[in-house]
Amino acid sequence: MVESKTIETLQEMTSLTEFQKRKLEHLYDLFYDVNSDGKVDWNDFLCSLEKIAKINKWDAESEKKKSSLETLKMIWESLKQKADKNSDGIVSHDEWLLMWSDCAEAVIARQEFPYWLSAYMAFMFDCADTSGDEVIDKEEYRNTYSEFGLSAEQCDKAYDQFTDGEKLSLDRESFSKLWHEYFLSEDVTAKGNALFGKSDW
Repeated sequence: MVESKTIETLQEMTSLTEFQKRKLEHLYDLFYDVNSDGKVDWNDFLCSLEKIAKINKWDAESEKKKSSLETLKMIWESLKQKADKNSDGIVSHDEWLLMWSDCAEAVIARQEFPYWLSAYMAFMFDCADTSGDEVIDKEEYRNTYSEFGLSAEQCDKAYDQFTDGEKLSLDRESFSKLWHEYFLSEDVTAKGNALFGKSDW
C-alpha cells in the first residue's frame, strides 16, 4: 500500500513534476535501457538477466535463472501492455513518461502500485540480496548496481544517503518504503531519491 501522505501529495498534481520526470528518466536510462540503444525492449530484459545471473553466480541451467526469466517475461509483457502505445514492441522515452503519468492517477485511485511494478520491486530486492539473508548490505548493493553502470563511489554515496550512514537496515520493508519514495515523492530531501544510485538531483 502507498502511504496516505504520499497519496495526498499526488492528489495535488495533474501530471508528473519535473523532479519526478528526472528520476524516471534516470531509471529508464540506467535500469531499463540496459544496452543503451535509446529504447526499451525485450533485449534489455535479457541483458538484465545476464547481469543478475553474473552477480548471483547462476549458470545457464540454474532454477533461479529460469524462474527469474519467467518473472522478467511477466514484467515485460505487463509494461509493454501499459506503455507501448503504438504496439511496435518498444517502449520509447515518451511512452515511458506517459505511462508513469497514467500510473500516478491509478495509484491515487487504488492506493497501490500495479502488480507488475510490485513484482519488479520484489525481484530487484531478491537479486541484490545475494546472501539470501533478507538484508541488502553495502557490498551487495555496490556489486549489483555497479553492474548496471554506476561507479563504486556512486553506489557507496547513495547507500550511505538512504540508510543514513548504514543506521537503517535495508531489509524488504525498508526497501519497499524507499522504492515508493523514489517513484512518488516530490520532496528533494527524501532518502528514497537515492535508491537507484543518484544522490544529487
